[in-house]
Parts: sequence; C-alpha cells; structure tokens
Amino acid sequence: YTPKKFTQALYKAALNPEIPTFIVLDEMNLSRIEYYFSDFLSLMENEENKREIKLINIKLSVKEEDGSVKQYGALTDGHTLKVPPNIWFIGTANRDESTFVISDKVYDRAHTMNFNKRAPKVRDFDEPIPQKFYTYDMIAGLLKEAKEKGKFDAENDETIKKVEALLAPFNISFGNRILLQMENFVDIYEQCFPDRDVRAEAVETI
Repeated sequence: YTPKKFTQALYKAALNPEIPTFIVLDEMNLSRIEYYFSDFLSLMENEENKREIKLINIKLSVKEEDGSVKQYGALTDGHTLKVPPNIWFIGTANRDESTFVISDKVYDRAHTMNFNKRAPKVRDFDEPIPQKFYTYDMIAGLLKEAKEKGKFDAENDETIKKVEALLAPFNISFGNRILLQMENFVDIYEQCFPDRDVRAEAVETI
C-alpha cells in the first residue's frame, strides 16, 4: 500500500489536531467531483467525530529494524483513518468547455466564492501584518461562541422567503442542511463586524 500526498496530508493532520490544515484541490472539476470525492461528500453529513475512511482491508503496520512491529498512531484497527475536524478542503474551479459542471450535491456541501473580475495588482507593503498562530481549538471555540450568540432565523427571514417564492415554480427549495449553513454563516459573519449592521450583506453573500 503506497499512500499518495492527499492521504499523507490527512494522516499528518490527524496526528496534529491542534494545527488548522488546508488541503487545496486545484482545478478540481477537471474530473467529476461527485465521483472521485464522493466518500468525502458523504462523510460531511456525519458528525465531526464520526468521519472516517477505510484505506485498505488489511491491517497496516511498520516493521522496525529490531524485528518489532509498530502500529500507525493515527489509524484505527490498523486500516481506518479518522478525518479530523481541523481539516478544510478548498477547491478551485474554472467554468469553461474543458471542465465538468459542478453538481448540486457538491454545491450543497460547500461555500462558494466567485471571482468575476480581475484582482488589483499586488503591492509591496512596508509594514506587513504580523503573523499570528491560532490553534484549531481556538478557532473552533470562536466559531462556536459566534453561533451561540447569533439569533438569525433563516426560515423566517424575509429575503430568504422571497428567494424561496422565486424558486417555487421550478420545484426548488432550500434543504434543512442549507438553512443551517445560512444561519451559521450569518451568525458568524455578524460577530466579525460587531460595530456594523451587516445582516443584509451576510445574507446576500451566503
């Protein structure tokens, strides 16, 4: 069994749960995402502590020079890798004739950002922003606190009701997962700007 870079990155993240890990899939729609990434799309429906993927049917182990056998620290039963919550998957995608259309299944489990215009030229700054390190627990704590403080009710929001009315003739609506994502996003967005009323901006973004 030879793990590739992707599996190695998952394993490394599982061994270092305090470090936020970002796995970037560049031009991820050159192949059909819902085919090669299907296992992970399914895992996202599980609770954070129940996301795991079986790598192989036999137990993996390392044989040391002295003949002793050592087990892999981040594997359960020698073959199953837990996908820890400190991982974020980021994918880039172009929309042209050389790529596949991104399906609703993928969109339902992702937050999308569209870049429809050229970014301004990068400038050199005399005083760069000093680096800071936040552990995953610190980030997760801030996100949890923001969601607990938030009061946004997507089901009764007038803007979202109007969007649902526009979609109704096409038999399209928001599922409960999407409504929960909207509420979490707006609650966190508002906590990022405590001195401004940004609810409409947050709803428009999500």
